[in-house]
Amino acid sequence: MKIKILLFFLTLCNLCAAQVPDLTNWKIDTLPTGDRIYPANNSQDNWTFSKSGEKWEIVRNSFKSEKGDSFPFTADFIDKNLHEIRGNRFVKKTSDGYLVGLNKGEFGGGLYFIKPDGLDGYEMAGYLNIHNIFEYNSKYFAIEGLAHLGGQRGQIIEIFKVDSIWKYKSLTRLVEAPDLITDFNNAKIIVTSQYILKFGNDLKVSEILKSPFYWGMLYPSSILIDKNDLYLAMRQGVLKIKKFDSTPEYEWFVPK
Repeated sequence: MKIKILLFFLTLCNLCAAQVPDLTNWKIDTLPTGDRIYPANNSQDNWTFSKSGEKWEIVRNSFKSEKGDSFPFTADFIDKNLHEIRGNRFVKKTSDGYLVGLNKGEFGGGLYFIKPDGLDGYEMAGYLNIHNIFEYNSKYFAIEGLAHLGGQRGQIIEIFKVDSIWKYKSLTRLVEAPDLITDFNNAKIIVTSQYILKFGNDLKVSEILKSPFYWGMLYPSSILIDKNDLYLAMRQGVLKIKKFDSTPEYEWFVPK
């Protein structure tokens, strides 16, 4: 009896820790390869993952303009005092304030430091398209890049302080513009327009796989990893990649 109870709680803990989206009301469909990518691109269904209690749900993407850590300033305050950082931004809290990265697509971006009162700060760069700012091995980094009109550029930058002033430098180039980043086995997994890359403890980037279709046209919005299975939410559907880091197998899910 004790063994059964123990197994029950172990199973429950595994379910709580799992990062598996609820695919109950979804079905497997043909991968959007070849010409199938175009109707998928024209779909009005944009999906993302959202955690509800201990469960990961697939919901419609509301395209929030602010991501990352909580930014304690109202929209009116930002319009009045921080108008430079209006638009799509990623916020990373530090011990002395906030690192703020902007991504306005082909219209530009920027990297800023804002002090806790929101009334003082400075620009580090006015042209970087910042997708995410993250802490790794006690250092700050950001993924940056742009895919536009068939062109691609991407990089990882390091953000650091010199005499109490935040600065940045380019660390390594990426094969394409990055979209998403998440943790996996003490490393970082980066999703670009068609590749999955790994950023490791040696601060070097290696390629894990190249997708059989150009998912950049479907705008990946969020990523989950459960053991060796990876899930990507995007326009039209959800892509599951089994054993993504060794022998990948692809499944494409759409609503029933």
